[in-house]
Amino acid sequence: MSKRSGQAGQVKLRNERWIGRYYVDVPGQSTRLRRAVVLGLESELTKFAAKRKLLDIITEEGVNTPAHLERSLKPLVVFADIADAWEAKRLPELKESSRYTAPKLLAKYMRPFFGQMAPEQIKTGVINDWIADLRRKGLEPKTVLNLWKMFRAVMNWHSQQKDETPRKWCPSLPTIPDDEQRWFTQGEIGQIVKAATGQYKILFHLAGASGLRAGELFGLHVEDLNLDRGVIQVKRSVWRGLEVSPKTRKGYRDVWVDSATAQMLNEFLGGRTSGRVFQTRNGTPLSCEVTRSVLHPLCDRLCIPRGGMHAFRHGRVSHLQANNAPPDFTKSQVGHSSLRTTSGYTHFSDGFKREITDRLGPSWTHSEDLDSVAAEVKSL
Repeated sequence: MSKRSGQAGQVKLRNERWIGRYYVDVPGQSTRLRRAVVLGLESELTKFAAKRKLLDIITEEGVNTPAHLERSLKPLVVFADIADAWEAKRLPELKESSRYTAPKLLAKYMRPFFGQMAPEQIKTGVINDWIADLRRKGLEPKTVLNLWKMFRAVMNWHSQQKDETPRKWCPSLPTIPDDEQRWFTQGEIGQIVKAATGQYKILFHLAGASGLRAGELFGLHVEDLNLDRGVIQVKRSVWRGLEVSPKTRKGYRDVWVDSATAQMLNEFLGGRTSGRVFQTRNGTPLSCEVTRSVLHPLCDRLCIPRGGMHAFRHGRVSHLQANNAPPDFTKSQVGHSSLRTTSGYTHFSDGFKREITDRLGPSWTHSEDLDSVAAEVKSL
């Protein structure tokens, strides 16, 4: 292969049409592929013009260049190779949760579809076919979006290693329903805390009073509490029974709690100076099993729509926002990286919306009659 010279191709007349034939190198193969192309009608082109047109095509494709030959001599790299390299080099740098789930997602949803495709073959249309296949399997729009982000991250990492420009795709992603996240109001949190017993009364109270993530609550140690100042230092989280770092860099933070909550924690600890704040009977960290075995039964008994531990976090953000806490303070307390994320955790009850709307109604519409109507509506 390395000794062959440039080619001009061959032109033949078939059915009153000029047909050009030439060879192209195929990556990963020692033999060349013969390609044919229609150059034009005999009535429109002379044979000399047809040869010139074929040579232009060959030149434009670069099949005579050393670079084209060099690419063909290299082993063909496909998505499976890229995924293998990503798992070996990049994955160990990610968090424990990613190290656990990413290989499973790659094996189940990406390798079967993209496995033997070269990066150059993966176009937007191919990705749209993959997305359609995921939807046919019944995956939710949010799951599809997360898989797309993971695929893009793997491919962009590969481009970065090769000093190549990241590939640009414009897939048709499914629309994520704008369903409001379940959140607990202050009244609901109060009912849950009142009905809970043992350490769960303190756990749910602290969840509603601090906005800590479930894993951060489960990972709290007594040494992390400075109850004289009313401050909780978030240093770790719990994932699948293991103590790991907080979810993000902003997760390392000081969370302030009110004096009553600090006093309740102090009484609960009963003089303990070390160990986990919350734990199982065996001394292991709590897990999200708390939601299924404790929180959901409480909600059912209280006739409150079910919510998970995250509903306390949304409720805390909403309470701070509704009471005019500085947005940056709220953001720092819950460990968000941006106010945009904090806004996604903010919810307002219908009663709050009604109160704000009436209080900030246009002054020129106020009258004794209208005020009396508003008072009647508010009393209903």
